Amino acid sequence: MKKIFVVLLLLSFLILACSGVPPESVKAICNRDYAPAVFNAISNAKNSIYIVMYSGGYYVDHPEGMNRRIYRALAAARKRGVEVKVILDASDWNPGNTEKNRELEKYLEANGIPVWWDPPDVTTHSKCIIVDAYTVIVGSTNWTYYALTYNNEANVLIKSKPLAEQFESYFQDILKVSTDTLNIEYKE
Repeated sequence: MKKIFVVLLLLSFLILACSGVPPESVKAICNRDYAPAVFNAISNAKNSIYIVMYSGGYYVDHPEGMNRRIYRALAAARKRGVEVKVILDASDWNPGNTEKNRELEKYLEANGIPVWWDPPDVTTHSKCIIVDAYTVIVGSTNWTYYALTYNNEANVLIKSKPLAEQFESYFQDILKVSTDTLNIEYKE
């Protein structure tokens, strides 16, 4: 009886230990560490890159900004056969953000990267990148010149297949209610 109890106890501990698989690595990427980490993740992607982004921008006044470097890396990933999908926020109350995102959409689509728009009456404030169903980057940084160059921002880079699966599911849930055409009427 005692042996059975010990075996059941050990089995219980084993099941509990396996139920929450810890990530391979977690790294804080704050302020100016964010863009190089994103650039590196995109540049090393082999299969897929899924992005949900509240605010991007394609600034003609800053052609060498870190956001442009990230966009070029996405275009290069697409050209080497990586599946790249982007969901951007379309806001019926914030036309300035939607217009910045529209400029980004033009660049991405010109480079073969499909863009979807969330419903205009929902603010998708997420900033999330999932690479190769394994690497997740999530935090506060928008893909604007100013966020990447000047702002204080906090993010984490996590390597974890189970977590990446959860974020891919989150991405797919937003994608289901998004459209590939921006059709918006702004609130007064």
